[in-house]
Amino acid sequence: MEPKGSEEELSKVKDLLGGFNTNYSSSTQNRCDNIATAASKINGTVLYPGEEFSVYETIGPLDAANGYELAGAYENGQTVQSYGGGVCQVSTTLYNAVILAELEVTERSNHSMIVTYVKPSMDAAIAGDYKDLKFVNNQDVPIYIEGYTSGKNVYFNIYGEETRPANRKVTYESEVVSEQDPGTQFVATGDPVGTMSVSQGKHVGYVAQLWKVVTVDGVEESREVFNKSTYKGTNRVVTYGTAGDPTLSENLRAAIAAQDEALADANIAAAVPAQ
Repeated sequence: MEPKGSEEELSKVKDLLGGFNTNYSSSTQNRCDNIATAASKINGTVLYPGEEFSVYETIGPLDAANGYELAGAYENGQTVQSYGGGVCQVSTTLYNAVILAELEVTERSNHSMIVTYVKPSMDAAIAGDYKDLKFVNNQDVPIYIEGYTSGKNVYFNIYGEETRPANRKVTYESEVVSEQDPGTQFVATGDPVGTMSVSQGKHVGYVAQLWKVVTVDGVEESREVFNKSTYKGTNRVVTYGTAGDPTLSENLRAAIAAQDEALADANIAAAVPAQ
């Protein structure tokens, strides 16, 4: 079969149009493996002029048969174990390379909650068939996508023919427009009085936007809002055991009903014998 691109076209794919990397050194081994698997499925892609690329269609399905393992992922405001957990970091890293290359983004969604490996509004989530990252090669020649992992970093580089002036520079700036501290929720359990645990960590909610800034010879030429993102907040959840001493249990339940942490802690302290 003849190659789709002409030798002349493909010979022009030699300039780095955009590159980006993110770190995942705090990830579990399964999450590390998922990132490497997804990056390898994207690596080597050649996208011809006018063609659209879908991350989900390229890396999916996210199941064991396709080489993915169980790892943490966001679902309905919770962190759950899901096949392919971590692939959103792959799509996010690619997204940042794509926008630096100034390819045309046709679909991008932020995560439901904030992620830590990029600044707000710089992420691109993958979820089932309803959150995908898609972009079009809006150049006149093919582009080549390189993706790989090294030293707990994932890298994406987009190569093509550089036609932008050398004195023109594109950068992106994250701005947090507002944030919402969701606070703490106290929950009674059937465990003995004196038992307390944090069953869910707090996620602050954010509204953010990403600015595209173009400078020419170091002088700002334009600044425009490139995307907007809203991230849900989730409560920190603290559970208190209420079984045992009737008086302490009643007082503790009253403190929980009032969502009064100081009073709940005081009753916990009274239930624990002095050492």
